[in-house]
Amino acid sequence: KKFYGILVALNILLIGTLFFPMEANANEPVVIVIDPGHGGENLGGDYGDYIEKEMNMVVARAMKEELEKYEQVIVYLTHEVDVDMSLEERADFAREKNADFLFCLHFNLSVNHDFFGAEVWVPAGGEYYAKGYSFAQIQMEELTGIGLYSRGIKTRLNNKGDNYYGILRHCSNKQIPSVLIEHCHLDHEKDQKFYMQGEEQLKEFGRLDATAVAKYFRLKSETLGVDYSDYVVPETALPE
Repeated sequence: KKFYGILVALNILLIGTLFFPMEANANEPVVIVIDPGHGGENLGGDYGDYIEKEMNMVVARAMKEELEKYEQVIVYLTHEVDVDMSLEERADFAREKNADFLFCLHFNLSVNHDFFGAEVWVPAGGEYYAKGYSFAQIQMEELTGIGLYSRGIKTRLNNKGDNYYGILRHCSNKQIPSVLIEHCHLDHEKDQKFYMQGEEQLKEFGRLDATAVAKYFRLKSETLGVDYSDYVVPETALPE
């Protein structure tokens, strides 16, 4: 009977480790690192009058400002001025800050200008996939809530079988959960209504991103009058 009881306890413990929703620890603040994609000589997407690196920074600052209205959270940007910064340096920065999660912000373009909508890229394996996918479901709800088409939650591997996107690869190697958010496409008319009406629209993306993070970590804010302590974070099983 004693041996059977031990087996049952181990099974319960194992099941509990299959899913990775996150929540804030009452005694320790959540540490968030926001990475505005591109910078310096790397413009990112360049379409019409719009430069992606500049848009990413506007969204990132608004996301940081919104998140800092919540309790028990510390927020950093990987860079606050327009500089060249390698993907590994960004992951190193998050590691130095003991980040609980890194969120990499982008806008998209397609080769033939025929894609539209938002998508979230998550690490391809293990607990970082599970954590990323759970968050991405919340993020996509926020983005589709304003009318964007969902292009899905995705993973991609390089020819070495590792994460294709460097920021996800370096963060996973340094044991930091991460996702890459593509808010919409700059080169398709169906998405242009979501960003072409001025800087305030870009800031709204940042506030939506912050709300997704607050829900994922079950944060609360007296300033905003919201409490996500009981928010049900989607469960994602570890991939086989």
